[in-house]
Amino acid sequence: MLRRLGRWLSIGSERRLRVWLIGLTLTILVFKILIIPYPWPELPPESCTYPPVDGAKCGFVFDEAHYIPAVRQMLRGQAANNEHPPLSKALMMLGILIFGDNPYGWRTLITICGAASVYLLGLLAYILTGSFRASVIAAALFGFDITSFNISSIAILDAPALAFSLLGAYLYLRRKLIFSGLLFGLALLSKFSTAFILATILLYDLARASYRGKSFSDAMRSWIWVVERTCFTAIIVLAAGLGIYDYAYGAFQTPFEHLDFILNYHFGLRFSEGDAVDMPLSWTNPISQFPKAGYFVVAVQVDSLKTYHPIAYYGMQTPLWWMTWIVFIFAIYLAYLRIRAGEFPGLELFTLFWLFMNYLIYFPLAHILHRWVYSFYFYNSVPAIAIAISKMLEGEKFSELVLCLLLISQLCYFFYFFPVKPQWFIDFLLWLGLPA
Repeated sequence: MLRRLGRWLSIGSERRLRVWLIGLTLTILVFKILIIPYPWPELPPESCTYPPVDGAKCGFVFDEAHYIPAVRQMLRGQAANNEHPPLSKALMMLGILIFGDNPYGWRTLITICGAASVYLLGLLAYILTGSFRASVIAAALFGFDITSFNISSIAILDAPALAFSLLGAYLYLRRKLIFSGLLFGLALLSKFSTAFILATILLYDLARASYRGKSFSDAMRSWIWVVERTCFTAIIVLAAGLGIYDYAYGAFQTPFEHLDFILNYHFGLRFSEGDAVDMPLSWTNPISQFPKAGYFVVAVQVDSLKTYHPIAYYGMQTPLWWMTWIVFIFAIYLAYLRIRAGEFPGLELFTLFWLFMNYLIYFPLAHILHRWVYSFYFYNSVPAIAIAISKMLEGEKFSELVLCLLLISQLCYFFYFFPVKPQWFIDFLLWLGLPA
């Protein structure tokens, strides 16, 4: 009887969670849809297809200046931007076919993927934490992270890649391994750096199998079984997707040749001494932050003293990013306590592996291999921080006060740095004497 009651309460809680997550997701989606037409291109598509292109007059935000011209070339049957896998660009192509060659066509499907990530993160958080409140707060922290919002609102590769990865991680935790592999394959076809998220899952499963296995051989058998179904499935999907692209566009003779080209290209992206590089520590250090990156900024001069920015897409640290090292330290400490108590530290290890493979990995890549790194790469780490901090600060009054202040800070950053400001809000900020 008690088991049935517990199961009924669990189902009710999960349904209630889905309602809250749908509400949050739709809220974020509305905000994203409102800014889709900003900026709008001044030049026709023909002037913005082959480099060099004027990104500002073409209406491109940030790396849209690379991907939209490539998509236009692909629509003409020409292989383009082969250094990146094709699925995110295929979504942009589909958007153009549905909504036309304009910002609605470029960004709508990418925007939907970005909003869907909020919902998927909440579901993932619920499996890891078992907490309704922590899951909703984690989704809100991520959804209102202004840099993540900006990155997932423009036509670049990252939003579909993360959405597929979050769904793949969720399905893995639900032990639907082949479906998880399918989703990770789609993630790899969207952006190849999601291999780091797949590696997170494999490391976590190895730790899980080692903890629960009766012997080393049992643990390895269990882990290899997961690798076969998840990793191999992802590789098959990746190879099939690249093969379809290569056959359609005559880009490479085999998908493995294409994969070799992608790997060589990215390993060859190295900076030289004297180049301005935002090193990984500057992504999370509130004292020594990387310079705020203007992805697309329009300045309007009011008089000699006042300037405001009606459109300003920025990449920047947010209060959530400052929690990275706190989360990392607490995850180690709590994992130690759980292991001593004879419990498997699932959330803690999942967080540590996610941060290690999607953030700390860039330290040796940048400092030792001198590989170019960019602050927006941190987008893939934000979900783990949002989930972990929401659970770690749950329970005690002081901790929950800190969590509440963190959420309020995220909201303040979100609205203050919102990329497209209405005139009344600009006037209000100028009246307060604040930069607008």
